[in-house]
Amino acid sequence: MAESTVKVLYDFDGDPDNGELSVRAGEELTVTAQDIGDGWWEARNSLGHQGLIPEAYVQLAEPPEPSFPPPPPPPAGPSAPPAHHYTSESSDDVNGFHDNQYNGGQGYDNHGQTLPQQSSQEGWDDDDWDDFDDQSSTSTAGHNNHDLQGQGNFGLSVAKREKISPTGVPGGENLSRYGTVRVSRFSNFAKAGGEAFLMGQATPPVHISEGDKVKIIETRDGPIWAATESYTCEIKSPKKESKLKGLKSFIAYQVIPSFSNIQVSRRYKHFDWLHERLKEKFICIPVPPLPDKAIAGRYEDDFINERMKQLQYWMDRMVRHPVISHCDTFNHFLTCTDEKKWKVGKRKAEKDEFVGFKFFYTLDTPRQPLDVRDVENKMETFQKFVKGMDDNVKNLISVFHDNRKRHTGPFKKEFSRIGGAFKEAATTFNMDIGSYSRDLTAAIDYTGDTYNQIGEMYAKQPEKDIDPMHDMLYEYKGILGVFPDVLKVHEGALSKARECVKLQEDGKMQENEVTNVIQQSDIISYGTMAEVQNFQRQRVADFKHTMHVYLSGQIEFYKEITKVRKRLTCGQV
Repeated sequence: MAESTVKVLYDFDGDPDNGELSVRAGEELTVTAQDIGDGWWEARNSLGHQGLIPEAYVQLAEPPEPSFPPPPPPPAGPSAPPAHHYTSESSDDVNGFHDNQYNGGQGYDNHGQTLPQQSSQEGWDDDDWDDFDDQSSTSTAGHNNHDLQGQGNFGLSVAKREKISPTGVPGGENLSRYGTVRVSRFSNFAKAGGEAFLMGQATPPVHISEGDKVKIIETRDGPIWAATESYTCEIKSPKKESKLKGLKSFIAYQVIPSFSNIQVSRRYKHFDWLHERLKEKFICIPVPPLPDKAIAGRYEDDFINERMKQLQYWMDRMVRHPVISHCDTFNHFLTCTDEKKWKVGKRKAEKDEFVGFKFFYTLDTPRQPLDVRDVENKMETFQKFVKGMDDNVKNLISVFHDNRKRHTGPFKKEFSRIGGAFKEAATTFNMDIGSYSRDLTAAIDYTGDTYNQIGEMYAKQPEKDIDPMHDMLYEYKGILGVFPDVLKVHEGALSKARECVKLQEDGKMQENEVTNVIQQSDIISYGTMAEVQNFQRQRVADFKHTMHVYLSGQIEFYKEITKVRKRLTCGQV
């Protein structure tokens, strides 16, 4: 194919082991191949370096103006309708929700970068479900465009095409005090009946079963989700399988919930499907992103084990959530072993009545009306908290990434160099066979071994303390990336309620109508604040545990260094 020039939209730190090319926003590249597949192109930069880049990170450069005049215009057709005839889908609604879809999202890699992703298609039919291999799945996360760098969550890369706003920024027309928000979620939100829910124009469900109800209770710290029975879920035994006489291959994982101890086989695309269902249903809960996928090496043992580890982290977080862990869709994913029943449950989940705003019909909230100003102040404080924590997490990721590199690189190398130098000296001294030299030579040789040992200790230490910290930080980077969506939803509800109060003051809306709107807005506030409390409590538990692991690892490491030094002293150098 002919080469073409593209302009880079976002920073991307590629993984050289996967043949990926690192690029920076604004850079111009020459595309040498567009048939790589899975959302990847091959490109060459101005330095002549060549590698794979995500298709979604670049756009084709504008073609040059032709040197010949354009062809004559076609015959006049029907004139376009006037602007005031455009439907509501072509403009912003009162709450700032848009119908221009941006299938955003992000994951992250080992370096703390993020990338966009494409949501899975809704309403997959059963044949598609059976025949798609794992390459059809993607994952999600965050919101900051300038962070769209690097491969996916947990170092497993993927890239998919996304829609760009006229400003050149994904979702750029949807800015609020909570930052850039993915439009796709709010498009689904609006279509799910957001304004109808607030205005009482939607018909409430005739019956809500006890299993569908979600209780919120009031505490001195604020609303929280009512506690539910806890359980665990293990992901293990990844295995490469195939179908269609080997034409389709994939990795299957065994998923074993503790409440049944019955294992079910799930592929990555099953996790992807579950993620999409949860994200669509729980509009006030930030469903964290899945680990992303790589174009190369997806059947290599290291990749498979790493992705399984990250899927386990994701699953652990899901089963700890008091609402998600007990929803029917999640239970179906964990328990269904029969293929026919799986398809029936899959269709049922995709036709779930209580998704989007309709999820709020299932909330059993306290009867106490909320003080809107108090709610706004708390949410504004939390918004600042999210922004601050997002910055802190990114900084910690960068610091620990550099620290890990020093442990496995310069620290190990420096001690090994010293150890090697002593060993060489001992080899030379050993040429003198006199008894007066023997002890010194042995001690210097032992010193060389000791320094080599310390170097190895530095190289192996990150897996004991830095890596667990890294993994936890990446999880929170993903959660913090999607939280602005939830905050924007709540902001829109409060904005609509304020608008109705203003209409009442102007005599354009009845008091009882405004009261109903405020009551519906309170339901959304209760759900959002309950999730904020859940996030904060989980954050405290996670950071407390991970800090303990990290500091304990550091203490044990330096204890071992001290022991080595004592042994060195015994060498009587």
